[in-house]
Amino acid sequence: MVYSDFYCMKEGRQDHHTGYALTKERLLSCGIAASALVAFGATAYCLSAGIFVVCSHLFYVPIVLAAYRYPNRGIAFAGMLATAYLAEVLLLSPSGGLEVANALLRAGIFFVVAAVVAHLSSRLQARESRYRGIFETSPAGIFLFRPDDGKVEEMNQRCAGMLGYPAGEVPFLNVPAFWPDHPGWVGPDPGISDLGCEFLRRDGTRFPALLSANPLPDRKVVCAVVTETTERNRMEERLRRSEETFRVILNTVDVGIILADPGRRIVEVNEAAVRLFGGAGREDLVGRHPQSLVAERDRETVRAYRERALRGEAPVPLVCTLCRPGGAEWPAEVSVTLLKKNGDAPERLILAIRDITERCRAEEEMREENRRLSIINEVIAAATASRDLNDLLPVSLAKTLALLEFDLGAAYLVYPGIDLAHLRACVGEGCAPPPCVHRDEPPYRYVLIDGEARFVDRFQEKYPGHEDLAVRSFAAVPIVGDDGPVGCIAVASRTRKTIPESERRILTAIAEELGSAVEKGMLQEELEAALASANRYLDEANAAAAEVNLYVDILTHDINNANTAAMGYLQMFLESADESDGVIAEKSLAAVYQSNDIIRNVSTLRRLKAGSAELRPVRLEPVIRGICNYYTDVRIAYDGPDAMVLADDLIGEIFANLIGNAVKFGGPAVEITISVREEGMVSVTVADTGPGISEDLKPRLFERYQRGVTAKNGKGLGLYIVRTLAERYGGSVQAGDRIPDRPEEGAAVTFTLPHYRPAAAGG
Repeated sequence: MVYSDFYCMKEGRQDHHTGYALTKERLLSCGIAASALVAFGATAYCLSAGIFVVCSHLFYVPIVLAAYRYPNRGIAFAGMLATAYLAEVLLLSPSGGLEVANALLRAGIFFVVAAVVAHLSSRLQARESRYRGIFETSPAGIFLFRPDDGKVEEMNQRCAGMLGYPAGEVPFLNVPAFWPDHPGWVGPDPGISDLGCEFLRRDGTRFPALLSANPLPDRKVVCAVVTETTERNRMEERLRRSEETFRVILNTVDVGIILADPGRRIVEVNEAAVRLFGGAGREDLVGRHPQSLVAERDRETVRAYRERALRGEAPVPLVCTLCRPGGAEWPAEVSVTLLKKNGDAPERLILAIRDITERCRAEEEMREENRRLSIINEVIAAATASRDLNDLLPVSLAKTLALLEFDLGAAYLVYPGIDLAHLRACVGEGCAPPPCVHRDEPPYRYVLIDGEARFVDRFQEKYPGHEDLAVRSFAAVPIVGDDGPVGCIAVASRTRKTIPESERRILTAIAEELGSAVEKGMLQEELEAALASANRYLDEANAAAAEVNLYVDILTHDINNANTAAMGYLQMFLESADESDGVIAEKSLAAVYQSNDIIRNVSTLRRLKAGSAELRPVRLEPVIRGICNYYTDVRIAYDGPDAMVLADDLIGEIFANLIGNAVKFGGPAVEITISVREEGMVSVTVADTGPGISEDLKPRLFERYQRGVTAKNGKGLGLYIVRTLAERYGGSVQAGDRIPDRPEEGAAVTFTLPHYRPAAAGG
């Protein structure tokens, strides 16, 4: 039925509608002409028969029809009929006067009737034209149908376009042809409003529409208004998807979002806000006043910040403290934005909240780290001002107590082979620590043997037998050297019961930083002690001169020469007051250093001759660092891994002789580079920027008593000892150039040592 109606309307429906209108127009014109002819004929007959009353009334029919159909020409048409009627009366009336007067009166009535009917018709047509314009130009589809049989009486172009008909073609259909779900009313009642339904287009496709229908006053025709909702549904779907997307985004961000109404009541929150405030759901926050979520001390600040946002300002985010329903407080960064009222959309305050607990913790840690570094730098700067332990330790200890606000402090040092730690510094009023402490007594056992820092809070509660010290907290941290603890720093407070974790880290770092300086000071003291006992060692060597001629020659000749030179320089210093003190003192010290080198070489040769080596694993980096500490005024660079080799405690003599030779022949401005490489054997190269080694000397450089062409003093034993020790450990040594084929730019001595591998050793 649907498709048959569509197909029957496909061709000729518009022509039928136009033809119907033309036919109605012709019939009306014919009726006007026929009624006019009938009126003239009847009038002529009546006048001829002597009847003068009824015949003139027949003219009202064409006059009314013409004035109704053609309002603008109705009066003219009435004038033509009146003229023709008067002519007919004058010609056919036997008595002229009275009938002519009546004819004139009737002609005037013709004009009046035509004018009234034309006026009413023009107004009716104007109103019909207005309604027709509204009907045709309405953006909504409109159609009129009979409720009893569903026949469409009229349809505007908009509705026809919705149904898929081209412009200018208006079909005549039954309602079920394009409204499959038509309820099939029997009568005009009841009307419907905003009914969602589906309409059928000419091509059979469906589209959603919104329909309202109400019967016209005559109750015989229903006027239906149709609005296609395809685009609206699409926009609603797009809006729904946008809202879903926005909701997903809002609930997946880690920033808490709170919406508050003008009354400052929370109306909506996202999941992040619920999580930040520790709620079980949005109902825990919705309905509350946002100010109740702010800690009491920050409410005035937040209120002022909110007022600025309400005035349209854009202040930077505010850092404040918020509180959860349970009372727990947490730091947050809050931004307030005003969403002004727009139409039906109410005014809203949008609060963006970000938890900055981790950021505050990081900032606090950064402040503590800066404080720690500042204190350490001040202590180290004070410590490095002097190399003498008698100055270094008291100054460092006093600076530490002042910066960390401790009352008492002491510094103990441990010397090799001694079980006692000796007091080297004491700071603080009433501080009287013991001059010596046993390394294995607590709490020093953990510090001086295990290298662990010990902190004692509430000292009097844990050690009730020491009330006379009036100490409430105590700390002892190890001073760590290359081979383990070399001492400790002990501090105490008479006012604080506990030592904060930050100050514990600072104390530990200070002790670690002081380790190198203290170890250098201890080495310096050992060196001074060695120099002081040099003469005693020389006497003992002279007494044993008979054991071997080599030792006798060295002890009786070289050491005496060195001492004679030292005494000569010192005598010159006493006799020449106007000479440069620094140059003389430097020469005197160089002579003493030469004496020390001779003694060390003698000791090394003696041990080499004493028996075979008992090799053990030795780390190269501490050995190299220890030797470099003797040459603090020389630029020495180290490059390479901390290799483990098989050697004994004489391995340091290799580096001592190579570095000593480089300094002796290269002068104070020499630059030394120590490179370590692991390639099966461990290869070590000591290169310097000195005068270099000539090609003819390189093959015999490591022989006993071999010296280069130089004015420097020496017996040529240093490099001989280097070769002997390298071969003793299973390696080899050779001399070369720092830059290949350019001996004038410095020398390079390379020796190899066996690599120690724990897995291989275990196998």
